[in-house]
Amino acid sequence: MAASTRPRESSLRDFHGRLGRARDVLRQEGVRVLSIKILGETLYRRLLIMELPLDRELSTIGARLPLTIQALAESDLDAYLKFRPDTSRAEIERRIGAGCHCFVAMHESVIVHAGWATAGEAWIDYLGCEMPLMPGDVYQFDSFTAPEFRGRGAARARIETMAGLFRGKGYRRLLAGVLPENAPAFRTLASVGYRPIGRIRTLGVGRWRSARISLLRTRLATPSHDVRDASGYWDDVFRKTRQAPESEVWRAYMRRVYVGLLQRWRPSPGSGIGLKTDLFEEAVGADHLLTDLGTGSIGLDCSLSIACAARARVRRAAHGHGFVVGDLRDVPFRTGSIRRILAGSSHDHFADHRSLEAALAELTRILAPGGTLILTLDNPENPIVWVRNHLPFSWLNRIGLVPYFVGRTYGGRAARHVLESCGLVVTSATTVAHVPRAPAIWLAALARRTGRARLASALAHLLWSFEALERWPTRRWTGYYVALCARKPEGAVEST
Repeated sequence: MAASTRPRESSLRDFHGRLGRARDVLRQEGVRVLSIKILGETLYRRLLIMELPLDRELSTIGARLPLTIQALAESDLDAYLKFRPDTSRAEIERRIGAGCHCFVAMHESVIVHAGWATAGEAWIDYLGCEMPLMPGDVYQFDSFTAPEFRGRGAARARIETMAGLFRGKGYRRLLAGVLPENAPAFRTLASVGYRPIGRIRTLGVGRWRSARISLLRTRLATPSHDVRDASGYWDDVFRKTRQAPESEVWRAYMRRVYVGLLQRWRPSPGSGIGLKTDLFEEAVGADHLLTDLGTGSIGLDCSLSIACAARARVRRAAHGHGFVVGDLRDVPFRTGSIRRILAGSSHDHFADHRSLEAALAELTRILAPGGTLILTLDNPENPIVWVRNHLPFSWLNRIGLVPYFVGRTYGGRAARHVLESCGLVVTSATTVAHVPRAPAIWLAALARRTGRARLASALAHLLWSFEALERWPTRRWTGYYVALCARKPEGAVEST
């Protein structure tokens, strides 16, 4: 009989405890905050999203006690569990395994503050939804200060240190979520330089919640930075691609498309250096194009991981090629030193047209007089590309339709105008890759899983048959890429 009454007694204590907390909130913070908290425990929750740009050094204010800020080491796990007894060791290990970073502030060898950050998938437990991150974003979460050390600048000092570390790795902004009524947390973030940019609201109960993002500005939907700066982002894309590689059938098809352009437009092989403006294909598979540019050709990529993997793969099959890490807007080659350039869809990842135009101007600068540039860009007149460009990247990325960030592009006429304004002469233009992309990739993946050579061969033939659409009047709408061939006039004046 006594045992059966214990759950009731426990439930009654919980009820009285919640009632007491509700009275405290009502007395200290008012009816409005109490109503919001009640809604948060039942149906409606929301967070204010704040942004800290990392394009400038932060003014270091410092804490009002001596602190050591460092990344959480494996030897500190027991100390962290003592600091946060509400967190399990399994949860800490799960976060670290998922690529999250924990920064701790220590005073006299004791952890007094800690905060987590991730540049990958950011899940908000309180809202029961994912935080949409763009390339170059870092989301900080689970910030906690020991009660006796609150108000003494530990959180601010940790954020300042963390911001400097992520800035050095090429990231462009920190994001944080805070309850609007949490005035102390808001003041701390604002004192470092965070500013509100939007809200995330959820409606529902438990796991059954629908999320709605309300933007004060559009920076959650469109990145304010340029993804090509975030080499760490492309390192991560490369890692994920190696874990789930695309079918050889699809990559062989794309290589055949580009080989066709080279055969049509590249001048006869001769002296001079060739350049390929990214090394992703060389890093992930055998169907690459660097060796088709001739002996001594060079590959350029912003990611050190990709460049190293490409070097290892290509040098097993051929010698005499160079591999360089650099930014397309500041190419590390002398003016007029490159004879032929293949820029195969490597300029589709800039967040604004100004960066895209700067990169094309750089290619013009390094191109030798009489040299040839073959350029492809995503075709904005293709209905699939148009829809993709008008939907939030975070949605498309989460369901796997767009594996990496895609940015601004130009249609055929606009691309011709930009190249001509750079001083090049456009000699040919077309559209290529006419097969419907998503169904083709799905079929190619199916062929890879089945492992049947006949199915793979039939699919390869089917994909290539779509290239006949290049001869149709509808090619401007069916081609996935705009392709242009441009030459630098022989008498072009070189300037450094």
